[in-house]
Amino acid sequence: MKKIKIIILRCSIVEKKIISEMAKKCGLNLSEYCRSQAMHGEVNAIPELSKDEIDYFHLLKMYCSNFNRIANLIRDKDPQLVDNIRELVNKLTLLQQRII
Repeated sequence: MKKIKIIILRCSIVEKKIISEMAKKCGLNLSEYCRSQAMHGEVNAIPELSKDEIDYFHLLKMYCSNFNRIANLIRDKDPQLVDNIRELVNKLTLLQQRII
């Protein structure tokens, strides 16, 4: 829904700084944060992720996809199953060596 109405809120400089910091910690802009607080009385904070955390989530997503593929191959009794499993094991081994 397009937001076109404006509500003016008066606060001190310190209060605005505190509210802005809280909004930033939640990953929201000031308007979104104030609107959520006013309508729901709470804000579900989604902290900003670091680059490493984002990379780990991408890896987890890739692992999930690979394991789903393995499950599908087992279910379908694909003859290339062993090769695909070996490839996955090799990738996991390389990743483990990078981490250690």
